[in-house]
Amino acid sequence: MQESDAPKFVEMMRDLDCSAEHDAFYTTRANYYNAVDFDDSVHRTYQQLAADPSFVPAYELVLIDEFQDFNRMEASVIDLLAERNRIVIAGDDDQALYSQLRGASWDHIRGHYEAGHYEIFQLPFCMRCPEVIVGDVNDVIVNALKDRKLQGRIDKPYRYYEPVKGDDSRRYPKIELVEMSVQRANANYFGRYIEECIQSISEQDFELAAEKNEPAVLVIGSNPYRRQVEEHLTEAGLVTTGKKAELSNRERAFEILVQNGKSNLGWRIMLAEEDENIARDAVWATARNGLQLFEAITERLRAAVLNEAQEWMATRSPENENEAKAASAPKVKVTSFEGAKGLSAQYVFLIGLHSGEMPRNAGDVQDIEICRFLVGMTRTKKKCSMLVTTRFGDKFKRRSEFLSWISAERFEEKRVNAAHWQRS
Repeated sequence: MQESDAPKFVEMMRDLDCSAEHDAFYTTRANYYNAVDFDDSVHRTYQQLAADPSFVPAYELVLIDEFQDFNRMEASVIDLLAERNRIVIAGDDDQALYSQLRGASWDHIRGHYEAGHYEIFQLPFCMRCPEVIVGDVNDVIVNALKDRKLQGRIDKPYRYYEPVKGDDSRRYPKIELVEMSVQRANANYFGRYIEECIQSISEQDFELAAEKNEPAVLVIGSNPYRRQVEEHLTEAGLVTTGKKAELSNRERAFEILVQNGKSNLGWRIMLAEEDENIARDAVWATARNGLQLFEAITERLRAAVLNEAQEWMATRSPENENEAKAASAPKVKVTSFEGAKGLSAQYVFLIGLHSGEMPRNAGDVQDIEICRFLVGMTRTKKKCSMLVTTRFGDKFKRRSEFLSWISAERFEEKRVNAAHWQRS
């Protein structure tokens, strides 16, 4: 038994770097709480298949999408499946965003591409984006490579598809580059400008987006700009969260304990909300004496918590789950670059594209920052607008270096100041 800080089990699993001792400890405690998370469910699957390949299932075909976002553990499961199955892998290392969030790496798709074990098929035509976006992407990639970025990138064509995107390309031949004279909470020019644009979108465009169950407008950026824009659009009635009220940890424990008053998981969540000494002593008692967690808690505390849980459950208003499931995609969605992955919209706004922020250091541009920029642009189905400001609060801002990587002829520039709102 060890009295030390818990190792970073999830990171170790994702990198297949979990020792037998760590794995045994984690699995024992997970079994004790009758709980499993996404990562450890994959890790258990990998261990079983690696230990006994006869458990590898056979399928007619296994199709893998977004492989650039797989971590080592997930990629290794695919390698095991490949021993008995035909595998099709789809992915794009230009859109790898999750290395910092979940240990993913583009090395896996690049490794398979180079190794010669797979037959290579290219999908060169973009069926989503208008011509100007396709041109922007190619501009950025050419300049990134000139700057010796994206080393090891898979070389691939990215082409405009006239039969599908011709009308949109002619209607929106340029990216709108909008420079605001100021941006701050009490002079929210980003929010006001986007609101103005949304109000001008036709009902037909909103209906088209609704038919595909996707937002008509996607606002992408980092904080504090994203937060300010979202607050403005919410006040204007254009953004609604559509989310159920989040339960507190204590309420989550109540939900479990009302169903099973002896649940180890329920009591563990509850103890995290109680006195730290009480929680520590109870957890140690279960490990030393082989007790269930409810047995290591005083009868008085146990009765008080269970009574509180019953009272809480009695006061809850019934929720209409069918309505929640039937809810359509929002008309307007505000999100981060990572959150935009997998989404698309007819009108896309990229906000806060400033030097020192996107990218953080012009002298040391990171590949993942380039990928964020590419992902943001390629969400666009019709029109893309990029919003910058010359001043945020009392700080002066310069345009992102990424904007200089795009041919100037692709931009339609516009400047917005106080006079714009006065005219409006």
